[in-house]
Amino acid sequence: MWDKLDFVEGEKGSEDGIIIFDEEYKGACRITLEKCPKYYAITCGVYGAMVHTAFCDEKESIETFEAMKKELAEFIDRETTEDEEIEFYCYFTSKY
Repeated sequence: MWDKLDFVEGEKGSEDGIIIFDEEYKGACRITLEKCPKYYAITCGVYGAMVHTAFCDEKESIETFEAMKKELAEFIDRETTEDEEIEFYCYFTSKY
């Protein structure tokens, strides 16, 4: 289950936009959706391993955010080898 992290309404995110959602999964990864002046940014990371930012328009922002959350949670929940982790990071960053 994703936990909502506390942030102050109107707080700026890593892409200098206004944070809309900021969530963490099992203390292993985090994802943030922010509204920037010309686009939406979704920044996510698996602690100690990967950080990635995807950019999209308002129309696809929530759908992309939810899809990324789902794939990250599935990855965190399964047992993986180091090679499988690297494969996931390459796949994920290419897709988004």
